[in-house]
Amino acid sequence: MSSFEPVNVPLEQFDISLTLEDEFLQARIAGDIDSSDNIDELKEAAKKLLTVAIARQAAIRGLCKRLLEFETAALQNFNTDETS
Repeated sequence: MSSFEPVNVPLEQFDISLTLEDEFLQARIAGDIDSSDNIDELKEAAKKLLTVAIARQAAIRGLCKRLLEFETAALQNFNTDETS
């Protein structure tokens, strides 16, 4: 078995800042929530936002898994080429 060492990648190297579109959407939704006095509307909004958050997390997890598979295959090919 190969000696595979996991690598810690600091998140600071990724651009995870909000886009202008994200900021507008956030402000619009926050305004809608702030202006609502109906508890049922607020509950429904919270559930929809929860659904979006979970879907995004699942998408991120899937993308990370796919990236890891590609990176693992590349490392295996590199190690195979190195020993040839």
